[in-house]
Amino acid sequence: MIDWSPSLASTAIFVVGWSAGWWLWLRAKSLPTVMRPSASSLDASPPATTSRPQVSVIVPCRNEAANLPHLMTSLAAALHPGDELIIVDDGSVDETANLARAQGATVLINDVLPAGWAGKPYACWRGAGIASREVLVFLDADVRLGASSLDSLCAVLRQHPNALVSVMPWHRTHGVVERLSMLFNLVSSLVASISPRGTSRRVAYGPCMAVRRDTYMTVGGHAHPLVRAAVVEDLALARVMPDAVALVGRQHEVEYRMYPDGFTQLVEGWTKNTATGAVVIPRVTALLIIAWITSLCGGVVTSPWFYLASLAQLVVMLRRVGNFGPLTAAVYPLHAVFFVAIAAWSAVRSAVVGNVVWRGRRIPTR
Repeated sequence: MIDWSPSLASTAIFVVGWSAGWWLWLRAKSLPTVMRPSASSLDASPPATTSRPQVSVIVPCRNEAANLPHLMTSLAAALHPGDELIIVDDGSVDETANLARAQGATVLINDVLPAGWAGKPYACWRGAGIASREVLVFLDADVRLGASSLDSLCAVLRQHPNALVSVMPWHRTHGVVERLSMLFNLVSSLVASISPRGTSRRVAYGPCMAVRRDTYMTVGGHAHPLVRAAVVEDLALARVMPDAVALVGRQHEVEYRMYPDGFTQLVEGWTKNTATGAVVIPRVTALLIIAWITSLCGGVVTSPWFYLASLAQLVVMLRRVGNFGPLTAAVYPLHAVFFVAIAAWSAVRSAVVGNVVWRGRRIPTR
């Protein structure tokens, strides 16, 4: 008869890691929802708008013709009269700029990248330079917004007027390959659970960031010497701001679709994010995440009860970060192996080669 009873030491290690995961997950904060009043069915006028500052939405783009129409469709419902939309084309060779103009956006073209700048910070800075509204919202082209998303961002800014407010979008996946992002998305949602005491390990989520224009310009924004050449410009910007608030997006409010071009793109993307993000995670958070990952990897080979406990945990947690579903959660041991493999490859590449590859560009990691 097989004895499925784990040892006391194994149980203690699992419980500590499993509990660490819950603790981090419970501390992660979601973007609050601000409901926009709807128009009466008897009234043909547009819905009444919530009272919020006017917003300049800035979207840096590089070959985003496939994504941009979806973002702009979602913005049509989110923008208020008086808001502005600025698309900065960072050397695209597709129809990105033409699509943006056709939708009525203000379009800037970056033909030459000045020395000492990385592409995305320069695109964001150029967009901010012509923006005239009170609040700046920086969005990646693969983001989709709900009708009240900009209202919600402004509501958080009212509570934290000197902060960089950022949101990790909810991940709408398509297919098995895209669902390999499961643990990466979940870990990303946990890294902001503990607010670091200093500025050097602040966390921000680059796909969706909002900041008051006067605060941004006072610190120098993306032109700040610590930001302009940064590979991970969102984390660099968070460090130079007076305050930073990182939140998790809700389904239908702030969403994105990551790495739709297949396995190679996904591996390159998470290798880059792991290499550049791991070194700035708050130390306590990093230790707790390692303990939790250990419970996933070790528990499944120690006891079927540990497997079931982790499965139940993941089914609950994953609802916050994307449409991964219970079947994806059920094969989490395979995802854990993939996660550890990418983390190891990222560490080796950073230490030995000194760079990672993303979209044909070599990005230095040291």
